[in-house]
Amino acid sequence: MRIAIVQYGVFHGRFEELRTGGSETYYAQRYSVDFVADLAERCEFLGVCGVLGKKAEEVALSDRLHSACVPAIRGGAMDSPSIIRLLEKWRPDRLILQAPDRPLLKWALRNKIETLPLLADSFEQKSFRRQAQAFLLGRLLNKPAFRAVGNHNVPSCISLKRIGIDAAKIYPWDWPHEVRPEANPVKSLPEGPAELVYVGTVAEAKGVAECVEAARILKSDGIDFKMTIIGGGGFSQGAEALIARHDLSEQVRLTGRLSHEQVFETLRSATLSMAPSWHAYPEGLPMTIYEALATRTPLALSDHPMFQLYFKDTPAARMAPERNPEALASAIKALITDQAAYAAASEATGDLWNKVKCDLTWGTLIKAWLGENGASLNSIREESLEARLAKLS
Repeated sequence: MRIAIVQYGVFHGRFEELRTGGSETYYAQRYSVDFVADLAERCEFLGVCGVLGKKAEEVALSDRLHSACVPAIRGGAMDSPSIIRLLEKWRPDRLILQAPDRPLLKWALRNKIETLPLLADSFEQKSFRRQAQAFLLGRLLNKPAFRAVGNHNVPSCISLKRIGIDAAKIYPWDWPHEVRPEANPVKSLPEGPAELVYVGTVAEAKGVAECVEAARILKSDGIDFKMTIIGGGGFSQGAEALIARHDLSEQVRLTGRLSHEQVFETLRSATLSMAPSWHAYPEGLPMTIYEALATRTPLALSDHPMFQLYFKDTPAARMAPERNPEALASAIKALITDQAAYAAASEATGDLWNKVKCDLTWGTLIKAWLGENGASLNSIREESLEARLAKLS
C-alpha cells in the first residue's frame, strides 16, 4: 500500500520537534503525528505533503516515510499542479486529502486513486461565486468513487449535505477526548478582573478586531477585566494598532503563538473564552471551543452558521451577531457581571461538551476506510451523518 496525505501543515518540522521532546502547538498534534508515523510502518510508502511552509523541499524521515512542502500560492491557495507532480513521483494508490481542492480530486478520479477527503471546513457560502464552487465540489464528492467524506463534527458535515453529498457517506470525526469537563471544577466569577481569552489565528475574519473593540466598550462601561489574545496571523499588527488607538494596553495583550500546554492552562484559569468568527470564515468547530467547554469556561460566540446547532440557546454560551462589537461586549457583560448566570453557564458546559463531541476519531475513520485489521466503513456506519441526524431528530 502506497499512501499520500495532502494537508495544510508541514509534517517533518513538527515530527522532528515532537520526537526530540518539543511541545504541541495545537490540540492532538502529537496524536496525529504519531498516527501517521505508525501507519507508515505498515505501508510500502507514505508521503505527507504540506502547504503552509515557505521552502519547497522533500525530506526522507525513513525509508518508508517522506515529508514534503509545496508552498501555497495566491494568498494561501494550494499549488495544485506542483502537488500533482509530487504525487505522480510518489505513485500513491491511496490519497488522504485534508483540503477541499477540486483539481486534486479530479486528478485522483482520472488516475483511479482511492481517495478519502478528510476535511475541517464549512461550506455555508453567501456569495454566488462561492456557492457555485461549493455546488461543484458537492457534485464531485458525491461520485461513487469517493466512498466516504469526513468533516470535523456535525455542523460542518451538515454543510456538506447541503451542497449535495449523500449523508450516508459523510462521517463527522473528532480528535480523541483527552481533555474532559469532569476533570475540572465548575467555575464562579473571580474576585478580581474577569479573564477574557481569545485563542486562534489572529485574522480579521476570525473577529479579532471585534474582540478589541468589545474591550474598548467594556472599559468605557467600567467593567474590570483583562483580555488575552493568543495566536499568530496577518492581523497581529492591526490588532496592536487598535489596542494603542483605544489606549487598551493595560487591559489587552497579544501573546503570539503559545504551546498547547500554555493555551490549555490559560483556558483553565480563564473566566470566558471568545470565538467571534465572521460567517465568511470557513469554520469547522474550533478546538478552542471544545477546550473551553472541557475546562468549564463559558463562551461568547458569533452567530456563525457552524456554531448555531449547539450554541444558539444554551446557557453555557452567549451569542452575538457577526462583526458587531457592541453585541459581543453585551454578550460578555451578561455573563461576567451576573454571578448566578455565570455559575449556571459554567455548570452547563459539561452537558454541552457531551452533546458536541463525536466518538468517531480521525484515526479510526482512516483505519475503517483503509480496511485495516478487519475494520470497514460498514463497521462505523452508526457514526455517519445520516445516523447522527436520526438520533438528533
